[in-house]
Amino acid sequence: MNYFPIFLDAKFINVLVVGGGEIATSKVELLLKSPAKVTLVSPKVSDSIQRLIDSNQISYINGEYQKSYLSGKQLVFVATANRSLNEQINQDATEQGVLANVVDNADLCHFITPAIIDRTPMIFAMSSSGQSPVLLRSWRAKLETMIPQSLGKLASFAGQKRQQVKDRFTTFSNRRQFWERFFNRTGIEQGDNLEQFFTEQLNMATDNTKLQAELLVVCTPKDPDLLSLGALRNMQKADSILVGVGVDANIVDLCRRDAPKADSNATTNNEAIDLLMQGARVCLLYNGDNPSDHPLLIAAKQLDCQVFQFNSVIA
Repeated sequence: MNYFPIFLDAKFINVLVVGGGEIATSKVELLLKSPAKVTLVSPKVSDSIQRLIDSNQISYINGEYQKSYLSGKQLVFVATANRSLNEQINQDATEQGVLANVVDNADLCHFITPAIIDRTPMIFAMSSSGQSPVLLRSWRAKLETMIPQSLGKLASFAGQKRQQVKDRFTTFSNRRQFWERFFNRTGIEQGDNLEQFFTEQLNMATDNTKLQAELLVVCTPKDPDLLSLGALRNMQKADSILVGVGVDANIVDLCRRDAPKADSNATTNNEAIDLLMQGARVCLLYNGDNPSDHPLLIAAKQLDCQVFQFNSVIA
């Protein structure tokens, strides 16, 4: 991963845009979807930018770039056809600790802007690390059709109810399981009857509700693409991950990111059994087709835990 993905709080960002043509216009219009403060410098600007200037949506400097314009800025977007100027701005930005993005020149970029799918407050950002923008646009178009427009409404509703759920459940596991049940409801993405379903589900659950321990056994293939959808979904829900010998690291990376991960051995198996006794959801990544003799599987059955096994997709 050559580029570290990060979401910045735009309320604290001052941005300089150098250039006034079509590319600069698209960058400014994207920036104005956030509360970032935008200053643009160029002797000429497009009609679209002129309208933004006239409506006081951006600050405008009518003239050529000067190094002093970087003062107080955190980001600079460079959208000119003058390579020597682009290189100079990159050097100036480096010296002043300002992150620079020189459009269509990855060598002069300190950061790159991702392809974005906006379902505010849900934001999906994707990047090809500058290697294949056409492929990136293709996948963005596909995902646009898959992600409901109303997803932002659902996220906003959940944000409004977070404290109410925290007040009802004292443990993180119970809160997480409540939200999982809520979000997994069929048709919930459409955003209909959210208040009614939320109230019904909250009234049904209590902090004393006993969690049903689950052991998820994933028989891993060599190729991550051969994992079943069911396996992927459940790998993302596990509280703890045990990794068997020979499991591909790329498969481990597909598990829930914040779940603790450890190699499967006598010590970690016993720790996982303790977690199951507390009602946790444990995932065992097993390199093979028949994990029936694995000590964790044997113990889970003795504890009367729910056991789910996921095999590779047959190619």
